[in-house]
Order: sequence, then structure tokens, then C-alpha cells
Amino acid sequence: MTTRDKINTTDTDDYLLWQALKRSDKAAYEILLKQYYAVVLSYGVRFYRDKEFVKDCVQDLFIEIWNRREHLGDVVSVKSYLLQSLRKNIIRENSRLKWFRDADQISDDQDFNVEFDIETYLITREVENESLKKLRLELDKLSKRQREAIFLRFTQDLSYEEISFIMG
Repeated sequence: MTTRDKINTTDTDDYLLWQALKRSDKAAYEILLKQYYAVVLSYGVRFYRDKEFVKDCVQDLFIEIWNRREHLGDVVSVKSYLLQSLRKNIIRENSRLKWFRDADQISDDQDFNVEFDIETYLITREVENESLKKLRLELDKLSKRQREAIFLRFTQDLSYEEISFIMG
């Protein structure tokens, strides 16, 4: 077994792709784009409901990464870097664009609607519907930031450090 086999291959592959991207490797950029576009878009539309706006922000993010590739630092997790960057882009673009100023501003109080996998699991596994009702009542009591953190932890499988990094 090689050292590479002992390390999480996804993180290792991402690290190698990131390094190649920084050296202007178009193939590495395309692989990262294909690998993470859907993940980043999915997160973005849960954070901000205007899908077309979010698509524009995702596109801007990947264009910015390519344009700044030689100045990018090393990242521990490409996925968490992309999610955090998209979050910042959405907030920045939303406040920058004049026609969004009259709309609800993104803030920590913005709705963050998520259907949690645990809900699906409980619906299919639980005999008693009462347990599910109690769980929903408790989830509704959480703040929007807490819901976002739970979404990142349980649907995106991010570590607590990555969630902290993304949410600031």
C-alpha cells in the first residue's frame, strides 16, 4: 500500500488538481468545474432562491478562479473553499446590483430551506408518525444559520472546521 492509498484519495486528487490549476492546466480546471459545479450550484440555490442569479454567481466564481489562478493560495478543501467563495460572491453581488437593493437582502437571517436526509430516513423507518412531528417542530425552532450549518454537515458531509470557514 502506497502513501497515496493511505490518504483520502478525493482530497489528494483535489489537491493535485488545484496545484495543476494554479499552473494553468486547463484540463485540471475542467475536471474541478465538472466535479463541483452541481455541488456549488445546489448549495447556492438553497442559500439564495433566484436560481439564475446563483448560476451567474457560480459562473463568475469559476471565471474568477481561472483568471486569478496564478495568485491562488493552497487550500485544504477545494469543496469548502468553493462553497465559501460562492457564499461571499452571492452576498457581494446582491448588495452591488442596484435592482436587488430593494429586494430582501441576504443576511444571516435569510431563509435557508432544506429538506434534511434525516427526515426522509425517519419517514421511511419510523413506525410512529409522532416522532417525525416532534423532529420537525424542533427543526423549525432552529435559526436559519443553524439550519444552514446542519445542511452543510449532513448533506455536504463537511467537517466542523469547514463549516466554520464557510459561514465565517
